[in-house]
Amino acid sequence: MIRFQRFLPWLEDKSDWLSPLVVKEVRQVVRGREFNYSFGGSLAAGLAVAFFGTADALTGSGTSGRWAFMALTVCLALLGLVVVPLGAFSALRNERMEQTLELITLTALSPRRIVSGKLLAQGVKLATLFAAMAPFLAMSFLLGGIDFVTILVSLLVLFMWSLWACAICLFLSTLLKTRAMSGVVFAAAAVVLFILLGLGRNLFFFRTGFVGGFGVGGGTGTEIWWVLAIATTICAATMANLVLLAENRLSLATVNRVTSLRVGFLVQFFLIVAWTLTFIDEPPPVQSNAVQALGFIGGCHLAVVAMFAVTDDLIVPRGVLRRMTPSATWRRLLVLFHPGAGPGAFYVLVQMALLLVTARLFQPSLITLRWILAICGYVCFFTGVPALAFRLFKPADDASLRLRVILLLLLPLSMLLPDVIHYVVWRPDVLDLSYSARHLVNPLRTLSNWPLVEMRHWTPAPLIMGMTGLVAYVALIVLGNRATVQPAPIDPQDSADAAGEPGSADVIY
Repeated sequence: MIRFQRFLPWLEDKSDWLSPLVVKEVRQVVRGREFNYSFGGSLAAGLAVAFFGTADALTGSGTSGRWAFMALTVCLALLGLVVVPLGAFSALRNERMEQTLELITLTALSPRRIVSGKLLAQGVKLATLFAAMAPFLAMSFLLGGIDFVTILVSLLVLFMWSLWACAICLFLSTLLKTRAMSGVVFAAAAVVLFILLGLGRNLFFFRTGFVGGFGVGGGTGTEIWWVLAIATTICAATMANLVLLAENRLSLATVNRVTSLRVGFLVQFFLIVAWTLTFIDEPPPVQSNAVQALGFIGGCHLAVVAMFAVTDDLIVPRGVLRRMTPSATWRRLLVLFHPGAGPGAFYVLVQMALLLVTARLFQPSLITLRWILAICGYVCFFTGVPALAFRLFKPADDASLRLRVILLLLLPLSMLLPDVIHYVVWRPDVLDLSYSARHLVNPLRTLSNWPLVEMRHWTPAPLIMGMTGLVAYVALIVLGNRATVQPAPIDPQDSADAAGEPGSADVIY
């Protein structure tokens, strides 16, 4: 008893060291009506399922625990993937509406500790709700039809993805500051979470046969453990990046908000590459599927990263520029993590080179290799060319948001304009939307119909677009290097002599 009494103050001190917001948020959560309704509803659902499960077990079927476990897990999924994440979205949203977020940011707490404190408070809330349902889940094991390992792993996986959903909602709550737009994002997030809950339930419980135990219906036990390991690492990496993204939104523009993000997304890309390399000793069909998955997932990763890295401002704030000045030779190698569009373009090109080298290790066919090259080329073209054109006209303009909106609009335009121009100019009698040469400007249709592009020898068009994008990236690197060059030091004696000359004026810095 004495040890337990000592443990509570120690745990409170450690939570304050991690983030004082954890204790504050947990106290607010416990006093809130949302938590009371959720906790009471979970207990009521658990009692109802336990009653019907016990009544069904009296028939002697011996498998009542399976459907009882599925029903309880669906209730937990509803709480963990919908109710608690929406509460996490409201955490920062309410701070903005009550105008208390500015007071928190003025304290000694960094934006990262603020976001991590909010997320850990939601983790405590999730742990409490899961603990309330744990006795009923244990009862499903006693009823039969389900093994203990499946129950334990299912709870851990559901808790992990529930915390991931909370991290997404925390990030979404930092995107917009106005009450009306945050309400729109709140409604959209609620709809998406409900859809994902339905799809995830079907995928996780019914399609793979996971509930039936490891190695039943969903493949061998080893394969399921590999899937769980991949999903866990990707979930942890993306959750950390979501925290960094939320920190980026809360940080001031005069501090370096980019380096930690680029390190985090590079680690995420390394995880994608590392898990792909685990299939290098598999049979050729498995290797081919692994390369195609690498091209798809890596291409999506590069497209998202490039849209934000290349559109960064060319002009870096003077304070950030002074702090990132390299003081050693080895630190010059870390220039790709520096803020600015120039280092951002170099950062994306390094990942593209790593993607191509990894794919080449599997010795794929030339068609597959050219397909991955086309993915990199389209990413370079649709991000580098608009960014370079915008920066050439307005190099010192702080318009990253407008440029990113332009990049988002380019994709639907590339999907619609070829057909619109074709039917407006040529006016054919038959409406034909099948893939043809005019759709080469559309990256989605071209990459999905790549064997047809190879068969009809249309590969020079993506090659030219990719080379144009590569030239644009190199130009952005040059422009970024010029913009971040430190000015030459000014000799005070020369300044004093120049100040005494006729026509000179004092300059205030």
